[in-house]
Amino acid sequence: MLSTNHKNVSHDGFRDIRWHQTADYGFAPNPRMKNTFMAVAVDLPDDKSPWGSIHPEDKQDVAFRLVLGARAIAYGEKDVPFQGPFPTDAVLYRDIVNITFHQEIKARSGGYFFEICCSEEKLCKSDENWQPVSIKSFGLDFVSISIPPCSVAAVNAVRYLWTDWPCNFKACPIYSSDGLLPVPPFIMVINK
Repeated sequence: MLSTNHKNVSHDGFRDIRWHQTADYGFAPNPRMKNTFMAVAVDLPDDKSPWGSIHPEDKQDVAFRLVLGARAIAYGEKDVPFQGPFPTDAVLYRDIVNITFHQEIKARSGGYFFEICCSEEKLCKSDENWQPVSIKSFGLDFVSISIPPCSVAAVNAVRYLWTDWPCNFKACPIYSSDGLLPVPPFIMVINK
């Protein structure tokens, strides 16, 4: 997976490229990309790299994550975790959205890594409809995020790490329980 772009550059499509690299699923393997795997590197930016910010000098972490994917997918090792946690559900409860993950997580609060779509449109086509929100609380396999000041009827979807420079080096807010694999960027419809 593509690394992150320099934080001082305006939106130049890197978030869309990251999303389309997974056939718009946010993870691989997926139903359209079956025998594939990827290493999420969105948490490994390097704005000092002489080769540009999408070519970080830290190759060890990317290689480690790719090796895990190769062991699990190419070599069929069953007990090798190679993907960070991925959300299974997003549910609106009054003034929060609970996002549940398929495995245990290690999380921290602070910052605006999530965005909520406030729009009567179900697809949230315009970036203007997305409002940044913060993590209010978290547990073993969930995070609760606040909702922006909009009507509950307008709260339709949530997205995570949807900026060109979403977090600093190994400082995204949610990882696997061992702290090694980050949650990849995602978009989900919110159940009400």
